[in-house]
Amino acid sequence: MMDGDGLIKVEGLSKSYPMGFWRRRTRVLTDLSFAVARNEIVGFLGPNGAGKTTTIKILNRLAFPDSGTVTVFGEEAGRRPELRRRIGFMPEQPYFYEYLTGEEFLGLCGHLNGLTRAEIAKGSRRMLSRVGLEGAGGTAIRKYSKGMMQRLGLAQALLHEPELVILDEPMSGLDPVGRMEVRNLILELKASGKTVFFSSHIISDVEALCDRVIILLKGRKVAEGRVEELVGREGIRYVELLFSPVPDDGSLSRLGVPPEGATVRGNAFVLRAKDFDEANRWIERFREAGSLLRSCIPVKKQLEDIYVEQVAGRERVDAPASDPESPRSG
Repeated sequence: MMDGDGLIKVEGLSKSYPMGFWRRRTRVLTDLSFAVARNEIVGFLGPNGAGKTTTIKILNRLAFPDSGTVTVFGEEAGRRPELRRRIGFMPEQPYFYEYLTGEEFLGLCGHLNGLTRAEIAKGSRRMLSRVGLEGAGGTAIRKYSKGMMQRLGLAQALLHEPELVILDEPMSGLDPVGRMEVRNLILELKASGKTVFFSSHIISDVEALCDRVIILLKGRKVAEGRVEELVGREGIRYVELLFSPVPDDGSLSRLGVPPEGATVRGNAFVLRAKDFDEANRWIERFREAGSLLRSCIPVKKQLEDIYVEQVAGRERVDAPASDPESPRSG
């Protein structure tokens, strides 16, 4: 858990729910602790049922912990209405009054957040444009596509210019263009001094956006840190070497080139070395065979590799906990 004055502080959080016919309590979160600093983008990762949605609901006072403390802006999460108005929240599966238009729905949300009519009118137009729904504000929500509803959910979360934005799967249902627009919007929020805490299954988006990530599994935190630290800590996957011209088959046989991990690419020969020491040995051998090095690229592990290593291996050992708050992602 990070030190310092966190905007969000979660300490020792545990939560269980009664499940099944006998209503036996099943633990969903166990001794979870983390913090989010001001003006950070923090990604919340984990497989289905990991407890992400339950955590996010507790942050928004839509669920209550069995034990532990949750503070936001230095106060107990969500207790005062004034505090809640400093937070923008989009759930994983937003519910809409489908007979309302997009503008009418934003008007309702603005009213609940204490905005004036003038602020609602101005803010609604701005936010509909900002999330790519300009021209759709007068259309009934029942005619919106899944992606349009996701954009509208994001618009209501940002309408009142909150200091802290909490998003549960904001990229869900969006096409590549929509995902890019949401990524840009999240970066704009950080640039304007806001804090963003969001869960996602799209790890490439998390890696591109986040200052830090928290990985959750079966209700427990299994990894936390800055993206570059988590990735860099694991070192390189391999070193890709490109030589040309391509040695003849006899030269390759004498060099002891293994059939796996070596391919011909045009007039070049591509070889993977497990580390730099092995790469240097191959460079010397190929030079002696009359083939020169054209490029040497260390390929580092990505956040997705770290996520799979942290989650997949552990899931094989134990059955995953179930998060009753989320039918899909937890």
